[in-house]
Amino acid sequence: MARFLVLVAAFAVSPAAVAAQPSPDPYAASLAYAQCLRAHGVPHPLPDAKGDFSLTPAQEARLRAVPMKARRAAEDACFKYLKGLNLKPLSAKALAAARAVVADDGRCIALHGYLVGRPVAKNLARGRAFFGFDRAFRARPGTSRSAAKLAAVTHACEQQVDMAKRLDKIIAADRDTGRAQL
Repeated sequence: MARFLVLVAAFAVSPAAVAAQPSPDPYAASLAYAQCLRAHGVPHPLPDAKGDFSLTPAQEARLRAVPMKARRAAEDACFKYLKGLNLKPLSAKALAAARAVVADDGRCIALHGYLVGRPVAKNLARGRAFFGFDRAFRARPGTSRSAAKLAAVTHACEQQVDMAKRLDKIIAADRDTGRAQL
């Protein structure tokens, strides 16, 4: 399975705002969205303080365990909470900057004995973006094939290259949210 990080920039909603209009506040909108998905049986993670979602491989596996039809129905029912946010697709410049961040992460992972694919950054539907690689990691001969070891390496490398913070800055600057500059 390809290791990747999906960030949904700037969406959340407080419980009080659930019945109200979509919130322009990223945390409030994202929180309402996540809570709505959970109410529909989708074990979606809660957002960070900025309203971003970063999915771990374990969280991704739990989401994939929910049948696609049920996930789509939940997303369709809950997307209304995100409509107050700027969810425009990332520009070519932002995607190129994001690929450079993913490449830094890949170089770190490669130093630990794993082969990585080409860095990928692409827009997804509904304001989401995919950041990762075009193929699954493979252990070089003599490198542990343990999923736990690979998870530890990928987490350590994401921390070392400050991946989430750098991607958040790129997204914020591109969407002109006032949170960062490219």
